[in-house]
Amino acid sequence: MDDPDLILVTQSNVVDYEGYGKLPLDRLDLYKSLVYPRMVHHAGGFRSHLDYINHQTTGKIFEDASYPERRRMLNIWNLPSMAGVHLANYLMQFGLRVHVINNLDSEWDWFEQAYAACKRPPLVGISSTFYLSWKEVGAVARRLRALDPDMEIVLGGAFANAETIHADPAAFGARMRRLGLRYVLHAFNSEPDLRDLLLARRNGTGMESVRNIARIDGRLKDGTFEPGTKHWHKALLSLDECPPTWDRLHLPFLNRTIQIRTASGCPFSCAFCSYPTTAGGWSTVEADHVRAHLDSVMRIPNVDRIIFIDDTFNVPPHRFRELIRIFAEYRFEWFSFLRVQYVNEEDVKMMKDSGCAGVYLGIESASDTVLKNMNKRATGKQFAEGVRLLNKYDIPYLAAFVLGFPGETDRTIQENIDFIRNNGVRFYSLKEFFYMAHTQVHEKRAEYGLTGMGSKWAHATMTHEDAARIKLDIFQSVSESTHIDPDTSLWYMAYLYDQGYDFGAIERVQAEINGVMKRQLATLADAPAWPSALPTLRAAE
Repeated sequence: MDDPDLILVTQSNVVDYEGYGKLPLDRLDLYKSLVYPRMVHHAGGFRSHLDYINHQTTGKIFEDASYPERRRMLNIWNLPSMAGVHLANYLMQFGLRVHVINNLDSEWDWFEQAYAACKRPPLVGISSTFYLSWKEVGAVARRLRALDPDMEIVLGGAFANAETIHADPAAFGARMRRLGLRYVLHAFNSEPDLRDLLLARRNGTGMESVRNIARIDGRLKDGTFEPGTKHWHKALLSLDECPPTWDRLHLPFLNRTIQIRTASGCPFSCAFCSYPTTAGGWSTVEADHVRAHLDSVMRIPNVDRIIFIDDTFNVPPHRFRELIRIFAEYRFEWFSFLRVQYVNEEDVKMMKDSGCAGVYLGIESASDTVLKNMNKRATGKQFAEGVRLLNKYDIPYLAAFVLGFPGETDRTIQENIDFIRNNGVRFYSLKEFFYMAHTQVHEKRAEYGLTGMGSKWAHATMTHEDAARIKLDIFQSVSESTHIDPDTSLWYMAYLYDQGYDFGAIERVQAEINGVMKRQLATLADAPAWPSALPTLRAAE
């Protein structure tokens, strides 16, 4: 693509595996809950589960491979993001050209080539969807500016927006100067602001009309900083706000799977979740408009799998049924999030018949006590019935559990274990409660005796240390189900499926990796005597 208006970096690795690998193994007991079961110790360091498979199948780890090799290796960030493809599709209708770099760690050579080929310097965007700290943003920004110290960089997305929830945009100034960011778009739905920024930049007009933008005019070190004002945008739907032109995009990183959404926001208000606060409302796309976009997606060569990232895909139920009737008209398989308490047998049969390949169940807890505190509007019995139906129709699913929410006790933990063991749960994940100020539970902190913030908290019935210990106890003791890393969860399964692994192979591969981690945890007292490498793991034929 000649002279794009924007080169957009949508993803990169967010876990510092090298840093964890430098920690002393003889002190592993002090940090084991941070690495297990997220990582496996292999080939001299802590690795992602996918990199373990890479080493077993290719003899290399991801970081030791060339960029062309990395694009052929397993890496969760090689799965095409929704953000980059959506933005390219949205901006194309305004005559704006976007070159998408899906995974900077696999496509740095592509980035260098695209940037060098531009006759006029493009704006370079960093999507912060998956970043949780300025450290992660800074690593990308410094790499970009090492290529060109004068590069104009804009940061946008979820992290940038979250930074303004409890702070004024004026706080961006020092960070922007230090990291070399020219602009920060800090609205939750910032697509129109990015459009206006790109058009103003192309036309040489002032930036005064661009909303939700913090910017530095002049040299980054001593230029004038303008924090801008905050303006709320309604939810921007990827299908509602742009024509169905997915098949016209240049997406060389695609394999068989693409991600889209048919709704924005969430009609629920779970007490631990910040999404209803940040999203600001819930809206859906009409079914016929979804159909037009599916027609466009199906014209992309080789793409025959879709991940719908709607937070509440099967709500309301009548719309869900309308959508899966449409899906049945196409030859693609699909993944989604599912509020399993709201499905009946007819729904699940229709899901199977329409090509459902797998779903994510945010069960969070099987205890009615904890579910009530979470404001989940569900019971353990309803979850069990939904899981029974998915098992009956052989639809793979990941059941996700949150440990340590206020009200959690040894009894409620046992209810979770019993649910996994007694209901034939095939895949599950465990994650400790994460305490955020912009959630409902924060409003009840006095009632629960809740103190701390983030990953370090305590309340009347549990502490974060207790939850971390319990997580490892469950992981080591439950043998009836296969644990999946909660940070990648459904995407991990959908990505391996995209790469040729069927669910039987995924189960066997992950069971082997989990077995290695369990043996490593069991040998802590004997100094690090890690098991030898397992035989080569192969994708399904």
